[in-house]
Amino acid sequence: MTEVPAPTSITSKVAVLASSQLIAGTGVAAGVSVGGLLAEDIAGTAAFSGLPQTGMVLGSALAAVPLARLAGRAGRRRALSLGYAIASIGAGLALASALTRSLPLLVVASLVVGAGMAAGLQARFAATDGVPDARRGLVLSVVVWASSIGAILGPNLLEPGSRLGESLAGAPLGGPWLFAIIALALATVVIAVGLRTPVPATVPPKRKIRDTVRVVWANPAGRLSLVGMASGHAVMVGVMVMTSVHLHGHGSSLTFVGIVISAHVAGMYILAPLFGWLSDRWGARAVVALGVVGLVIACGFTASSGWVTRSGGSHHTAEMLATVGLVLLGLGWSAVTVACATMIAVVSHHADAAPTDIQGVADLVMGLAGATAGLLSGVVLANAGYVGLSLAGIVVLIPLIWVLVRYAREVATAAE
Repeated sequence: MTEVPAPTSITSKVAVLASSQLIAGTGVAAGVSVGGLLAEDIAGTAAFSGLPQTGMVLGSALAAVPLARLAGRAGRRRALSLGYAIASIGAGLALASALTRSLPLLVVASLVVGAGMAAGLQARFAATDGVPDARRGLVLSVVVWASSIGAILGPNLLEPGSRLGESLAGAPLGGPWLFAIIALALATVVIAVGLRTPVPATVPPKRKIRDTVRVVWANPAGRLSLVGMASGHAVMVGVMVMTSVHLHGHGSSLTFVGIVISAHVAGMYILAPLFGWLSDRWGARAVVALGVVGLVIACGFTASSGWVTRSGGSHHTAEMLATVGLVLLGLGWSAVTVACATMIAVVSHHADAAPTDIQGVADLVMGLAGATAGLLSGVVLANAGYVGLSLAGIVVLIPLIWVLVRYAREVATAAE
């Protein structure tokens, strides 16, 4: 079936993409905020609490390349709407896992929900289609910013969702997944009805993933982007997903946990347009460096929160330190990922490979790094505590710092 003609303005396309991100962000964030708590409740130990987040991120990674290739063959509309529709089904499976108290089903559901995360990531690249290089950062970041409203709202549905789940089926931690089902289904409709993209005139030739990676890695900006997206995402996922477990395990209410996660998500998205504008104005390298500084400071605050708790200090102080740390963690992640995605958007439109393939591989690398961090975070928390987990986050940033310094030298050498 032939798709309808493309919209006459970039503004209308960005508006549709932003709207879908706002709605889908609510559903995904609701699942993220409750997933770890549900896994801990079912398993009876915090060691498994990172599995749902890991499943979502891994699912996002696994869906990244197939959705990107579908976009290259059949257009962005089909790829994005399919991703959100699959995620809505996954949210339904997650609700079923809460009702049946099945941890394996929760993990499977999280993997399926990850398709929605992949669609959301692809949406930011979709916004850059047909946009001049000098404006890609700002346009991309506007779509990222649109996620902030839904992503901030999502964690705050934890408490009312818990009451709804308790009243309907006696499963408090299953309630928020009801909101996720609805939100992701609505996002599907918004894309299917509102996004008017043409079928590509030519289908790009199939290229192996490793060959696409080589194309990106051969470009200094592409190399920095891949390492930056992987390192930044790994630190954010690893520390963020265990913070709710850390706080709730030491007496913080679900309401407070939801507020903290919302503050973190606000940091992730609310200043995205600023970082996109700065990437266009200063250059993405400078914004990546800014983000790295923010991530290191963030891990210092979260480590301090764990230290206060471990030493028997004020729980209020520990909560405050964790909150500040998570906000800075979100800001640092935003700076790094927006700047790196901007570089990938530019590289993908000038490299010897299909743009959607390069974008899909970038999201794959980012997702696999986040999934690995999520998988290990629960184990690290159980064995080294929140302090050890936070310090591990700083260690993960070392490769990015090294590549960033090397890239600066390469740029300086090329300018001579």
